[in-house]
Amino acid sequence: MYHHDDEPNFSSFAAALRKGNKDAIVALNEGVLTPVRPQSAEEDYTAGEIANDFYVYPIKEKVQDAQFHILTYMGDTWGIGEPRLDDELFVGYTKHIMDRGGVISWDMPITHDGHIPEPFINQFSLLRRLR
Repeated sequence: MYHHDDEPNFSSFAAALRKGNKDAIVALNEGVLTPVRPQSAEEDYTAGEIANDFYVYPIKEKVQDAQFHILTYMGDTWGIGEPRLDDELFVGYTKHIMDRGGVISWDMPITHDGHIPEPFINQFSLLRRLR
């Protein structure tokens, strides 16, 4: 939708995001797209949104000059549920992405009073072994 020269477009969005903070990191998300790729040359990171399937395409640190990045959820879906992966798969998939120079962001449920449920904190704390 924003792949054109006239504003609003990806270039104007990136300029607005960086206004006042030249060091801002930009990723533009058009939804679940595979293979993961940047939507614009303006992106620093791929949005990398994935849902039910795990990304297993070739992973490289950079994709068209953007940092390879995956965004997915730890619960049953975005922001809700119980952990959907056992500890071994959660740590293993994170390691799989990181070992290839990629970055992964995990969505965790947050309770109505602003807390992250303990099962997610416990599972996420297992990533310390990847340092």
